[in-house]
Amino acid sequence: MSWPEKDLARSLVALTPANVIGQLGGLTDAPDGEPPLLSVHLASGQVLEGTLLRVGTDHGTDVLVLADSRTLRLAWVPVGNVAAVELHNPDPFRDVITGGRMPLAPAGIPVTRLALQREFPSSDEFPLDVDWAALGGSDLLLGNAASVLRALREAVGQVRADEMGREAWEQVRTLKVEHRSGARLAVASGQDGLTVRVDLSAALPRALSGELFEQISALL
Repeated sequence: MSWPEKDLARSLVALTPANVIGQLGGLTDAPDGEPPLLSVHLASGQVLEGTLLRVGTDHGTDVLVLADSRTLRLAWVPVGNVAAVELHNPDPFRDVITGGRMPLAPAGIPVTRLALQREFPSSDEFPLDVDWAALGGSDLLLGNAASVLRALREAVGQVRADEMGREAWEQVRTLKVEHRSGARLAVASGQDGLTVRVDLSAALPRALSGELFEQISALL
């Protein structure tokens, strides 16, 4: 098998080293998951290797923090001094390096449509309406649908966390979820409720529940 894989090679996007570092740095606060392993080439010719711990700003200068497990050293590097960056473990970050075109590989046991229908029955608090037939038996579509529905349930729970939120949510009679090719995650309002449109064949936002909560709150 050639490297990179054909699907990955076709989906890669050109990103500046600073953009790669910034996007990967935005993922390092996750409580679990594999961290980015980098080789950072500086404009001076020096090369630093290690785990990306953090990207932040100090006195107006963007700085990345690397940890080298072999030498037990930490390095603070101004992002502006970086000429090139190598990512040694691209698989956990396919969504980043493809600009969202390629989703992450599904984790765990593949979910079935029947299991999802049982896990997410429609109710007064969660009046779900999903076009299950559009998902077919695709592991990718069903896996992403599971992620969206779980994040949506969490977001709705946040909306209904207080009396004001519960009163606003009572106006939502239907909560539709639609798979639409090429669509970015978006929540729209209609006469009888809300519609979540998203491309379930592409990468989903990492902060899925938070994004859904913000969009829903803005419409109620």
